[in-house]
Amino acid sequence: MTLSLFWQYYNDQIMMELLQHLKIVLISIPIAILISIPLGFYISSRPKIARYVINVTSVLMTIPSLALYGIMVAVYSLINQGLGVVPAVTAITIYSLLPITRNTYLALNQVDPEMVDAAIGIGMSNKRILWKIKIPLSIPTIMAGIRNAIVMGIGVATYAYLVAAGGLGFFIFAGIGRASYIMIGTGALLISLLGIGFNFLFLKIEDLITPKGLKVKK
Repeated sequence: MTLSLFWQYYNDQIMMELLQHLKIVLISIPIAILISIPLGFYISSRPKIARYVINVTSVLMTIPSLALYGIMVAVYSLINQGLGVVPAVTAITIYSLLPITRNTYLALNQVDPEMVDAAIGIGMSNKRILWKIKIPLSIPTIMAGIRNAIVMGIGVATYAYLVAAGGLGFFIFAGIGRASYIMIGTGALLISLLGIGFNFLFLKIEDLITPKGLKVKK
């Protein structure tokens, strides 16, 4: 089968699996952001707790993808949710915790202490220092963590097919089983384009929300 015939024959399924892949990622990453950014803020002034949190999230990220999916299937099978979107979303969320939490923590602690001291000297409260100085200065680093998480999540979501959650992994794993280079190439190409596209999109978002004075002049 030629490439054009393949795309014509599988057009509907390509769209269906693409949308399912997006659904899994777009559920996982916002959950990870809602957990990780507040956690990063909380530990930013608590170095002992920060060390523990970073170590735990680092260990979670070192678990191989397939093993983590397997653990999620086993855990969720206890409540009859072992297969489908739920274990896939949980696995991707867990993988996304480290880059966002760590970058948030580092960003807030990399703010120049002299700048903070100057703000205190002119009477700014801790709340105003956070919102007017620390957060604006931290945006590029935090956004870099989010971009890393979403690109990684798009890749990890490939394995969602193995737990009956669907996604573009169908073409890769089905292609391997059928020795179809066209199927494998289609899945790999679409996943790569998704990663590149989302990285570009979040770079644009980062540029929009970064204060003008902090932007790198081209």
